[in-house]
Amino acid sequence: MQDPGQEDVGRQVAAFITSFFEAGKEKEITSLMDFHGPARLFTKFDENPPYTRQSSEEAFVHEQAAFANISDYEYKIEDLRVDLVGGVAIATFYLSFKGMFVNDYSFEGMTVGSRSRVTMVVAKVGESWKIVHAHFSQFPDLPKKEPGK
Repeated sequence: MQDPGQEDVGRQVAAFITSFFEAGKEKEITSLMDFHGPARLFTKFDENPPYTRQSSEEAFVHEQAAFANISDYEYKIEDLRVDLVGGVAIATFYLSFKGMFVNDYSFEGMTVGSRSRVTMVVAKVGESWKIVHAHFSQFPDLPKKEPGK
């Protein structure tokens, strides 16, 4: 049986993660940095360039650009699992998103979307949850099975 305190933490972490993507969807771009832990603790690997480890400031710049240039953004978090390990919560889930990437310079748009595997490590910093590590990796296309095999 799961500890009721762990259930409550799981709900808090799930709400925190959802609020991060909602902030992007609602174009609350400047608030994205508020989700990051202290700079000395934060790291991120993304499925989009740059593929190197990002600091809090680098991730913020890329998150701002991504959310600012996508319209009609829709996302879905699936199979969210939150595990408590010491003082941190490790959240793993599948993230699907789609939208229209708009290039303001050429007045062109392109439909974009992805399905990713995501790990977010979140920790309490003061009274608030903060992301201390995030790792996004695109879900590979699964090979199609031939009938009868």
